[in-house]
Amino acid sequence: MFEGSSNRQEWLSWALVIIWSGLIFLTVPYARDWFEFVRHHWGAEIVTYLVAACVVLVLAAAVALLRIRRRKSVLGHAWLMGIAGIVIYRTFDLAAGAAVEAIHFLQYGMLSYLLFRALAHRVRDYGIYAAATIAGSIVGMIDETIQWLTPGRYFALQDIWLNFTAVALLQIALAAGIRPPSISGWPDGAGLRRLSRLGAVAIAYLGLCYLNTPDRISWYSTRVPLPDFITEVTSVMVEYGYLHGDPAGGRFRSRLTAEELRRYDRDRAVEGARILDKFRDPKRYDEFLATYTPMNDPFLHEAGVHLYSRNANLQRARRATDEKPRRRHFANAYWENRILEENFGGMLRQSSSRWPAGFASGIKEKMDTGWVIKSRVSRHLITAYTRQQAFWFFLCAVVGLLLLGRYFAQRRSTHGYGAQRDE
Repeated sequence: MFEGSSNRQEWLSWALVIIWSGLIFLTVPYARDWFEFVRHHWGAEIVTYLVAACVVLVLAAAVALLRIRRRKSVLGHAWLMGIAGIVIYRTFDLAAGAAVEAIHFLQYGMLSYLLFRALAHRVRDYGIYAAATIAGSIVGMIDETIQWLTPGRYFALQDIWLNFTAVALLQIALAAGIRPPSISGWPDGAGLRRLSRLGAVAIAYLGLCYLNTPDRISWYSTRVPLPDFITEVTSVMVEYGYLHGDPAGGRFRSRLTAEELRRYDRDRAVEGARILDKFRDPKRYDEFLATYTPMNDPFLHEAGVHLYSRNANLQRARRATDEKPRRRHFANAYWENRILEENFGGMLRQSSSRWPAGFASGIKEKMDTGWVIKSRVSRHLITAYTRQQAFWFFLCAVVGLLLLGRYFAQRRSTHGYGAQRDE
């Protein structure tokens, strides 16, 4: 496909990669508004059907390409249909929560293909598929970083995984389904060195994201002269916390230890109750979140979000017409109130948001008693490991990859790896 390609063709291929990446970045501030417009006029499901239709069209084009080249491989067709099925399944799966996220499959599928085309001018071994996947994942992390810096948008580790999945699935389709004849053989020493170094860059970038916690943001924003659009960021990339509660009594995540929750509830009960009463109107919830953030007041922020979740679930239960959702919304409200009473109880008792005596018992009679929640409040907090553990993991991974790349470079120099690879 790329035999005899000129420098001009290679330049054009990389220009398309840059242009497409730029378009992805430029859509960040407008994506949500666009989706709201689409949802208002045609419904959120139109995005799901659009992505699914595009996947079917790409599958048909790939099958047609194989037939034109007289490569009627049953295994290749099976791979293509299997990967298309995975993407369509994930697209409809996302529709239940955030249909717009399925657009990532189109954005990063195209980016993956463009990266393959650009790299294929110089890389002709199987390492091209890994190189394109890593490069596309780096672009995906940059995309999420831009979202973190954009007002109204948020950084999400699950979106980085979604971007990686989209890039990787397209590369698998190329490798196992299309199988370009110009790509063959395993990477030599130079190719392995390239992959090691590219992997080190990707792991280092991801590590910086995992370490960019609110206290670190606060630290460097007060010591390093940065542009206003960075210092004014109110969202977070990654937070670490603690998992409290038990399976029988409901679990929740918090940025504070159990002892810190008790101390703050004891020392700030009156002040916190006054603030919660001030923002009791649900219409002022966004104002509350902007005023009391995880960075400047994690205790009050978490109490307010648990309170909002309790009240919102109670309202959903009262409006629900189907029995099962109604009982589960009542259960969510009951367990959120239980979390408030056990961890923010002093503040709750001083506020006007405390449920009257016997009210919780009445809710318990209406709820699904087998439904014990793992609260969605602060559900993004990482509790399986600490920031220090993440630091050492990423540091070791980056150093290991760099040493691996150095090993392959020395081995190539000593043994002449790749000198005769085309013979």
